Amino acid sequence: MDPAYYVAAGSLKARSFQLEVLSNNLANADTVGYKSERSFYSLFNKATSTGRNLPLTKYVNDGTVLAQRAIDFTQGASKATGKGLDLAIEGNGFLMIQTPQGPRATRDGRLKIGSGGQLQSLDGSAVLGKNGQPLSINPGGEQVTFSPDGTLQQGSNVLGQLDLKAYVTPYALTRVGSNRYDPTGQAETEVKATVAQGYLEQSAVDVPTAMIDMIRLNRLFEMSMKIASTLSNDLDASTINNVANQR
Repeated sequence: MDPAYYVAAGSLKARSFQLEVLSNNLANADTVGYKSERSFYSLFNKATSTGRNLPLTKYVNDGTVLAQRAIDFTQGASKATGKGLDLAIEGNGFLMIQTPQGPRATRDGRLKIGSGGQLQSLDGSAVLGKNGQPLSINPGGEQVTFSPDGTLQQGSNVLGQLDLKAYVTPYALTRVGSNRYDPTGQAETEVKATVAQGYLEQSAVDVPTAMIDMIRLNRLFEMSMKIASTLSNDLDASTINNVANQR
């Protein structure tokens, strides 16, 4: 088969992957604290790396077939809400949430007070303090305040401090749904972040840029489809002619 056919197929695979990533970003353009994903690729040269003398040329093997994605943790804009349980993290820190699957990191600072005064995320997961235990307040007590370092106070009483964490390679965190990340196995680093009470970090998706990229990728996908279709038609015609000549 013509090596160009493999190259076209590799291009289609790459464009499909890019479109999937972009579509997911656009779907989360209004999600609090959402971080965009970006796609990248590795060259695949199976013929030379295996030492098996595979009958494939470099034009086949050097196609972009190993598509991967990574999270871009660029800071999103903060929007004032005026709500005392809305928190925006400015810097490299993450809030820590206790889930049935273990601690999870998040930038979604929309909190609420659960049963018994426990500080929780919107789905009822406990927000963790520095001691690794859930934070709680007196539901009928004075106003709750958060200091820039995450210290939680109710009136003049200090109730604890948010367990803010940061990671050496945040882009290596695994996204696990509900706008959270699995920090298992990730090395921690110094937290350089502050907490802004009454604010929420907005999605970091740049919608105009994403839309422009979507249009560009659709055009590239269509071009790759035309090339693959042309090559396929040429292959079919060649096969028919060969069969006819053999008769």
